[in-house]
Amino acid sequence: MRRISIATVLVAVIALAVVSISSAGREQQVLTCGGGLGTITVTVTTTTNDHSVAWGVGTVSSSLHGIPVSFSGTATDLTTGTPLTDFSFTQAKGNGNGMHNQPTVPCSSAPELDTAGDLGIPGLNPDDVIEFDFTAQVVLKP
Repeated sequence: MRRISIATVLVAVIALAVVSISSAGREQQVLTCGGGLGTITVTVTTTTNDHSVAWGVGTVSSSLHGIPVSFSGTATDLTTGTPLTDFSFTQAKGNGNGMHNQPTVPCSSAPELDTAGDLGIPGLNPDDVIEFDFTAQVVLKP
């Protein structure tokens, strides 16, 4: 009976790993970074079901690698000037201790704009314009 339970668990773990790997993709993002980098295009791994991929390495075409150590995003209703705290976040690797002895550079993407209606945000006028700003602190490695 124990062999069947272990085998069942093993099969489930392998199936989950295969699903996670197969759902990962690659996309390019344009970021503006400090540290003398300026505007760069970064290739990153994306997935819809594995949040640990967010901490993966981004590759710049010059073979420079960036390792994210924190992310933050803010959403603001530009029509009313109201910050949307339910849609804003800050996340730090290792509760702020991830690679804490390494120098970082700030990187940000261009603000994204859409309407509250298109984003499906309840409780707002659907015509209100929403801006989302994204920033990351990144450790650079050659």
